Amino acid sequence: MKKIFCVFGLFLLMLSFSSAALAGEPQDRLKGGIDKVISILSDPALKGASKRTDRQAKLRAVADSFFDWRELSKRAVAENWSKYTPKQQDDFVGSFSELLQKTYIRKLEKYNNEKVNYTKEQIEGNQAFISTVVVMKDKSIPINYVMIKRDQWMVYDVVVEGVSLVKNYRSQFAKVLSKESPEALLQRIKDKIKALDDGKNVDDIVGKEG
Repeated sequence: MKKIFCVFGLFLLMLSFSSAALAGEPQDRLKGGIDKVISILSDPALKGASKRTDRQAKLRAVADSFFDWRELSKRAVAENWSKYTPKQQDDFVGSFSELLQKTYIRKLEKYNNEKVNYTKEQIEGNQAFISTVVVMKDKSIPINYVMIKRDQWMVYDVVVEGVSLVKNYRSQFAKVLSKESPEALLQRIKDKIKALDDGKNVDDIVGKEG
């Protein structure tokens, strides 16, 4: 899980520093969001600890514009999704997306000019699969993106070195829900958010904060 957290923070940045063949609509859509992220991180007026709140708020706004948080949440909870009331589902999406953003934006801010190459873009109906490779100083890491077509293309899963973000959380959620109620899982997520706000490290839903 720690490896996913460390690498996944790169995803918002990578396309602007990538080389690619002819891009289709999904990849172009993702690049639009990336350009905005680069602009935020490069803005002198948003640099430094004193601007962190403003900077992170702008980054979250960009993430909201091209991540389908409801689709991601629904697939992560899987068959247990129907156990939540509509109101609880809305609460879950809001809380889970907040946890993901607070976790990964911290990693995003540690970006250090890594380069990313696109290797493949595949479109199948209303889904698209984009394969990339992040080139670091000492190694290369494959990161793939899964998108779905709504009014526009949106990301709902990221696969780092073969490990799916959705499947990783699905496994954690299933473990909790096998013993606890849906509301208890939602509370665990909220507790993790509070832990992050308190400056603690959060590795997963099931484990403990450090």
